[in-house]
Amino acid sequence: MSKEFTAAELPAAVDGFVDGWQSADADKVEALFTEDAVVTDEGHTHRGKDEIRSWVRNSINLFSTTLTFLGRREVDGMVGVSYRLEGDFPGGVVELEYQFRLDDEGRIVQLDFAEAAV
Repeated sequence: MSKEFTAAELPAAVDGFVDGWQSADADKVEALFTEDAVVTDEGHTHRGKDEIRSWVRNSINLFSTTLTFLGRREVDGMVGVSYRLEGDFPGGVVELEYQFRLDDEGRIVQLDFAEAAV
């Protein structure tokens, strides 16, 4: 089942992650994850708070990016938010979907990145 979202309907952790990352607020980003969360980024899997903390601290300031919203959706419990990223990273432009799974309290239990779905 798929559902389209408006900005007002998105879970706070989803917007909080993007806002925290764009403002380089590592503490804000880290606080959104559960103790046993899993993040997969660029072929690497980071499990639990310690590994996620290391991933955030080592990645949050690597590149400057500008995000252009492309769309938001929910599919089988996954909240996907697609953006066009432009910045000083290799290639300079990419369209990605940030794929979030949240627990009952709205915290991030899983985050994956994929090609934009929209």
